[in-house]
Order: sequence, then structure tokens, then C-alpha cells
Amino acid sequence: MASNIFERLTRLLNRVVDIVSQGNLQRVRIITEFNRVFKEAYFTSEIDRLCRVTTSPGKAEFRHELSSFYLRSGFKITIENDNSLTENDFMQISSYVIESTAFVRQIMAMGYDTLIVKGKNSTYGLQIPLKDIANFNSYMINN
Repeated sequence: MASNIFERLTRLLNRVVDIVSQGNLQRVRIITEFNRVFKEAYFTSEIDRLCRVTTSPGKAEFRHELSSFYLRSGFKITIENDNSLTENDFMQISSYVIESTAFVRQIMAMGYDTLIVKGKNSTYGLQIPLKDIANFNSYMINN
């Protein structure tokens, strides 16, 4: 029970930091919506893993010109039921984000630069630079 209260306080603090660092509720809304969709997909057996999205520190080498200043540039998906995770599990979960270049550009505009997918108790995970997914070079006009 104490860990549940701690988790709630941590989530509340993360939301406050996001609101203050971004000046609006845009990040909080997108995280809340992702969490709702992941929970619904798990409950209806569309996916086998229960996931939770939070904001976390991003990877410095993945920074871009829109990255958040407050070390809150990681879009982190934590797989809650992480027993027997496979590489395929990480790839499947990350595909929900990286399949939409438009969505990746949207979260980049919110200050995110790193997509992080990891298990709640495992040490293995993925860290993907969002700027590589958005592929800005394909939108450049060459002479």
C-alpha cells in the first residue's frame, strides 16, 4: 500500500514538472491518453503486456533543437508485467509509437527526443532517437 501511494505521488509530481516545464497540459494529456489506450488494450486482450507511459530523462546524444530543457525529454513506456520479455515484445510495444511519423513529430515538438521501452524489473530495454524516426532528411528540398 505504501508503494502505491508513493507511485501516485511520483506520478503527480511528474505531471506538475511537465506542466511547469512545458507551460501547458499538452504532455500530460498525451501521456494520460496513451495510458488509457494501453490499459484498455490489455484488458481486452489486444496486447499481452500492460504498459504505462511516463516522462523520464532522455539520452543526451539523441537531443534535437526542440528537446526539453529540463532533462524530461524521454517518452518512456514501461512494461509492467515483464516476466519472460523477449526482444519481440520491445519491438511490438515501440511500434505503437514509431509507426506514425506524424505522431513522432508531434511529441518531438513537445520536447521529447528519446523513445524508451523497458520492463518494470528488467535491465534490458530500447532507447530510440525520435529524430531518426521522423526522418527530417526525407522532407528536405534538394537542389
